[in-house]
Amino acid sequence: MTVQESQERQGLLASSEMSQQTTPVLGGALVSWNMFWFVVLPTTLVAMVLFIIFGLWPVSAAIAWLAVIYGIVELVIILCFKNSFFLWALQRPWNLLVRLLLPPVEIVDSIGAGGTDLAMIIFNKWGKNVCSAGQVWMGSHAEVKKAVQNPQARNHWLGEHPLYAKNLPHGESGRCVFLLSLTNKALGGTGDHEAFRQCMIDTLFTPASVTRETDDLSIKLMKQLAEAYESMANHAFFFSNDGQQLFWTKYLHHVLFGLDIESKEVMDTLNPMFEGQGGLSHYLEPLGRLPFFSNHAVIDKVGALYEKSPAFANFQVKPEYNNMTAKELAVLMVSIMRIAGVQGSRMCLWLCASGDSHGSLTMDPRPFWDTLNLDDEDEVLRYILEVTRLSPPVTISSRIATEDFSCEISGKTYNFPKGTNIGIPLVYANVDET
Repeated sequence: MTVQESQERQGLLASSEMSQQTTPVLGGALVSWNMFWFVVLPTTLVAMVLFIIFGLWPVSAAIAWLAVIYGIVELVIILCFKNSFFLWALQRPWNLLVRLLLPPVEIVDSIGAGGTDLAMIIFNKWGKNVCSAGQVWMGSHAEVKKAVQNPQARNHWLGEHPLYAKNLPHGESGRCVFLLSLTNKALGGTGDHEAFRQCMIDTLFTPASVTRETDDLSIKLMKQLAEAYESMANHAFFFSNDGQQLFWTKYLHHVLFGLDIESKEVMDTLNPMFEGQGGLSHYLEPLGRLPFFSNHAVIDKVGALYEKSPAFANFQVKPEYNNMTAKELAVLMVSIMRIAGVQGSRMCLWLCASGDSHGSLTMDPRPFWDTLNLDDEDEVLRYILEVTRLSPPVTISSRIATEDFSCEISGKTYNFPKGTNIGIPLVYANVDET
């Protein structure tokens, strides 16, 4: 590779007026987590200690009791009426009580609210519109269809869960390249979302990758997967590092990147990112703030591996990609492969082949699988689509309201301000019969 080619790959010849979107154009956290963790909590603790040092025990005790009362109030909200609290809070995001009480409730609820089983419990109680996880979920088929087929304003959220912005993929210039954080150009974005997405498609979804889908190595991997499915215990196959997880890590990296997945060095680089949940937790709020879940070094190694892959061999920085560099695409792909590629594929296979009931999938679908003509791709595809309709691997997406809006919840109409985080519950739309 010549010096000029190397510079082009890294974007050193890109325009100095590179279009950037380091933060979402619209919307924002209703309450700042940085403010909560780095101002409110430390100030409270310091105040308690100082009053103790200066002998003002009653004041320190009063602060401690206020903290205890705060914790009790939060616990009661979470256990007893969190959805009603969200309904009240999201209509008045700048209310002092909302700013004080919302962050912990929002985080705790987001941990499980998007699970299909819990989401359907909420659906059966509230209907297709509900407030959950700090969002207004609008779940009719018509509303979800409109949301996913039109431009969206976005913030740092993964479905129902807030993301730790600092840990999202950023380029050398500091701009965020995480697609789900970038607002579409039609709603005020810089065009980064569209440009970066096209760069990803043109670089990775190529005729060469299509060929690798069914080449000798892919067929070998599929045979190994079938053997593991027959020989391993059900739970071990679906959830251990040696079952389907290993297959998806190898298969997807072979197909998309052309990596030598039979190389121990390559797999030793990939596995720390894709085994377990540590790689995923790196991106999530507040887990990503904890050193235990920080995976920057691992991500750098995987990203460097991607940059050296056959898929990146002819990469060039281009204006139509908003001057996206090879490194920017590589770190973006690490997040996509971890959050969606391996994780989503594992979920899909588990739903289709484990026999577990989940969400609206209330029966073991495997007897239907046994009746399929496996040589009929359309028949197999329809089986997969029906299973994932009833229990989708991705239950919730999200967007930011670009204007004030109203919606009906439990028979009453409520108004919400511009900037509200709106959940897009695919899991509800999939079973909406209207």
